[in-house]
Amino acid sequence: MFKSFFGKNKEIRFSCPEEFWDIVPKPYSSKKYMPDWFKALPMRINNEERLNNGTIKRCVPFIDAMSIGYIIPLATDVYIKSNEDASGVEWDARIEIIRQHKKEQITTDKVPNPKANMPPLKFISHWVIQTPPGWSTLFIPPINREDPRFSIIGGLVDTDNYFNQMYFPFFFTAKNYEGILKCGTPIAHAIPIKRSDLLSKAKVEKFTDEDYYNLNVTKMRIGSHESYYRDEVVGKK
Repeated sequence: MFKSFFGKNKEIRFSCPEEFWDIVPKPYSSKKYMPDWFKALPMRINNEERLNNGTIKRCVPFIDAMSIGYIIPLATDVYIKSNEDASGVEWDARIEIIRQHKKEQITTDKVPNPKANMPPLKFISHWVIQTPPGWSTLFIPPINREDPRFSIIGGLVDTDNYFNQMYFPFFFTAKNYEGILKCGTPIAHAIPIKRSDLLSKAKVEKFTDEDYYNLNVTKMRIGSHESYYRDEVVGKK
């Protein structure tokens, strides 16, 4: 276990070697990465002020999911070329940014991985990520704005005890592609998670009378106030 720099601080720390500090783009809050298609959406369909006419721009759960955590950007421009079924991928970059895994690491002949025809690759990140004791980091594709050309494989890392640069396994899924993944392209969504707060047990059961009552109350409140969830339910994050 490495010595924690945190003390009582509850924050995530991103650090990289000095030689990369002014070269590779820095991680940033996921709130700052809202894709152009989302920005272009009006709050209501055709901008008409009518009930039950809202777009997902009014959907708080959708936006909250996009806003939590941090975005890890691609460190450099990468030339990528794939064949007709993405089973063959070539790449070139000025610094080492992609490595290839062995196919046997992701599939077997007995039960093939659905993406077994695509070479398993991994992005190299120059960032070490540290979290306070008891906190891990979940790495997934950027929520609600996954890149159509590639998708990282989700992973949960105990970043409070593991001091190392991050690697993000991924599949390049775009077929007959030839182009450049630009430096700064979002590749991973990093979400800190407190392990002690994870719910490890679950009940699966039928509604009680109280459940039916609470559900009816919620439906009545939604029926009388279009923005009930946003205005009355959502807590500060």
